[in-house]
Amino acid sequence: QGACSTCNGLGSMMVFDPDLIVPDPTLSLRDGAIAPWENRHSIYFYQVLDAITQHFHVNIYTPFNEFPEALKDLLLYGSKGNAIAFFLERDGRRYTYSRPFEGVIPNLERRYKETRSHQAREEIERFMNVRPCPSCHGARLKPESLAVRVGGESIHQVCRHSVAKLHDF
Repeated sequence: QGACSTCNGLGSMMVFDPDLIVPDPTLSLRDGAIAPWENRHSIYFYQVLDAITQHFHVNIYTPFNEFPEALKDLLLYGSKGNAIAFFLERDGRRYTYSRPFEGVIPNLERRYKETRSHQAREEIERFMNVRPCPSCHGARLKPESLAVRVGGESIHQVCRHSVAKLHDF
């Protein structure tokens, strides 16, 4: 009952790591800078990338590490509900439309939660790392449990002491 509700008392969580998603930031989008998109080669997909880079007045062949921070943020975390102008070229005509852009990390999070395939989860987990829980910071307990103090220390702090220090404590 006292376990952290965010990490279920584990003290850590699997989270998407931008460094695993963009392992070589010297690559451009066209050259595969974003690893989860490495096998996407449809014309529509490249038109989406072209529209996003044009929105930021950046060449699609520019290395990822030279992108403005706002573009990197958009690609990784999405447009957060803000509409981006896209275009689709078909039969010699260009169609324009606006919609929010999901971003690679929200897309991976959604797919990870929705899939029932163990193989798909393993593939997505390549882009995840273990990090301390953002709520309990590794203490594994709810704030209410950590509020109980003995000698001015929480149970988490007491448990981190060596046996010798605990004896003195």
